[in-house]
Amino acid sequence: MPQSAPSGSTGVPGLQAMVSRLATFLRAADAAVDAWDLYSDEQTDLDGWPYDPESYDDRKAVRDHVVWKAFEPVSEEAGVLLDAAEADLERVPSSSVQSRWAWQLTQLRDALDQIAAIRTECRTLLAAHPHASAEARHAAVDARNAEAWNALYGWFVHGRAVLEIRTSAVGSAAGPRIDATTPPPPAPPATAGRTTRR
Repeated sequence: MPQSAPSGSTGVPGLQAMVSRLATFLRAADAAVDAWDLYSDEQTDLDGWPYDPESYDDRKAVRDHVVWKAFEPVSEEAGVLLDAAEADLERVPSSSVQSRWAWQLTQLRDALDQIAAIRTECRTLLAAHPHASAEARHAAVDARNAEAWNALYGWFVHGRAVLEIRTSAVGSAAGPRIDATTPPPPAPPATAGRTTRR
């Protein structure tokens, strides 16, 4: 008898590899944000003004570049990940659903649309100026990265929801786990007229 097609996102080819790439992005973004926070705390006064604005802007551009590059392996498949997460969310028992998940998926989709629009705008600009100097092209890329920062930060903040939904969906599909360390249930009490003693 043929088996039915898997429901939800389980039939998406390469989904686990996509999930792994998202997890890699989240780790890289976390490291970049932590490094930036440490630098910013050390290089600004109590009101948040940088001691050396030029160096501060250069360091911010490095942060933006690192996070953009970290997201690139995910960018083309992020829409598939969101579709899969939405399908998975339908399979998660309601008792396990976090109320924030649906909202976070909406935030991620909006952020992805912004990133795609910014990427297209930059590509169009660079294509329209094929003879621009390397410095001008570098400036355009820096501007793209800076413009995309808020959307990329949104993926850093909310992207973990995709992993959480996936884990919950896979866990619910697998059914309840049996813990080998759990002792067996106690024997039923002896019925009247019988004894378990020897």
